[in-house]
Amino acid sequence: MKTLFVAAALLLSLPLEAAGIGFTDAWRAAMTHDPVYAAAQAKRDAGQAQRAQARALWLPTLAALGSSGRSDLESRTQGAYFAAPGFGSTGGVDFRTSLNGGTATRWSLIAEQPLFDAVRFADASAGRKAAGIAEAQFRLAQQELITRTARSYFEVLNARAQLQALQRLHAAAERARAQSQARYEAGDIAVTDMREAQAEADAVGVQELDARSTATLSEAAFTDLTGLDVAGFEALPATATDNLPTPESLDEWSQRALRGSPQLTISQLARESAAAQLGRYGAFDALRLSLVAQTGRDSLSGNGDFGATDIMQRQTSIGLQASWPLFTGGMRSAQRHQARALEQQAAAELDSATLQLRQQTRSAWLALITAAARVQALGRLRTSTAGRRDATRLGAEIGERTALELLGAEGDSLRAEADYQRAQGDWFLAGLQLKALTGALDEADLRAIDQRLNLNDSH
Repeated sequence: MKTLFVAAALLLSLPLEAAGIGFTDAWRAAMTHDPVYAAAQAKRDAGQAQRAQARALWLPTLAALGSSGRSDLESRTQGAYFAAPGFGSTGGVDFRTSLNGGTATRWSLIAEQPLFDAVRFADASAGRKAAGIAEAQFRLAQQELITRTARSYFEVLNARAQLQALQRLHAAAERARAQSQARYEAGDIAVTDMREAQAEADAVGVQELDARSTATLSEAAFTDLTGLDVAGFEALPATATDNLPTPESLDEWSQRALRGSPQLTISQLARESAAAQLGRYGAFDALRLSLVAQTGRDSLSGNGDFGATDIMQRQTSIGLQASWPLFTGGMRSAQRHQARALEQQAAAELDSATLQLRQQTRSAWLALITAAARVQALGRLRTSTAGRRDATRLGAEIGERTALELLGAEGDSLRAEADYQRAQGDWFLAGLQLKALTGALDEADLRAIDQRLNLNDSH
């Protein structure tokens, strides 16, 4: 069975050992400290509420209405027909009602259960898709935070390694400057040789200042991201990386990315939501059918031209309610045209996202392959430059090599050491970025790395 390449490759090779702060520590701290991640969490929670809203669209609703106020009433009926037991019947009867400044009250309860409504179908589908998009966006934010944390972590380590290399090189350059000054004063070398040693020491001093600034900025960025003090970081011992495992094929990584990419999931859900919106504008989809039950009471009381008046009306009903717009001035046809265009746009964006994901996967896979090759090549360079440095040091001791030649050899060795460590970090990051494209990167990978590399996990 194939092992997880990103974790296994790193576990076999990276020479990382930091006191106090491990990958898992940094990731957990970033989750509670990074405002971008906090915003993503809030956005996910808001999106999840849309799933409940979509479900509520098809549940029954109950509304209560009430009002109270002052009202005047003047009612007159002429030519009415009147009949009553014991009174006989007659025609041409007039009825008049008058009320001035009376009290009017009204209340009602209305319950409605939707039965068919294309708009509700579309809105419910859009709500569910929006909730899915919010969840995919949160997964994407998780993947990005892991890679950002790891990148910041390695930037601190690499900046410190570069600074330490230049500090050692600067010290060697100052020794070479002092030796050249002494030999010049003794008349053993020309003034040009002495000036060259001085210039070399000054140049390395400037490089050290730049490296110190870079280290300070990288440490500040890590603290801003995680809230952790970088005092727990120590210089990383470099260890040769042998027998790097062969990664899975590009096709396998591409298939995993197509199945699990949060970014592609977002585009797919957006496409489905746009298609659902188009469904609300079909020929028969304007029909809305609901079961409606209501009860209510209207009353009006007070004094009028004919004395005290009290009018009360109570109504209770249950039945089907249907509505179907017959003419909207072209609004529905325009909305249908817009929805169709948006659906086509979403489909094109899905195709574009798929193509972009394939390209990103190919790029990340090649970066991982290249990084592995660089680790091996720089490992050999590290060994060879160390050997040349030792040989040059011996030559300087017996007078066959100059102090500047020894300085150059030491500089090459120190740079190879720092480049080797950077290559290991680049390889690790390339593996994380490749796995992040599949949406499967999580804390378990960092925990496994910490355990195998003996990085402290204080939690």
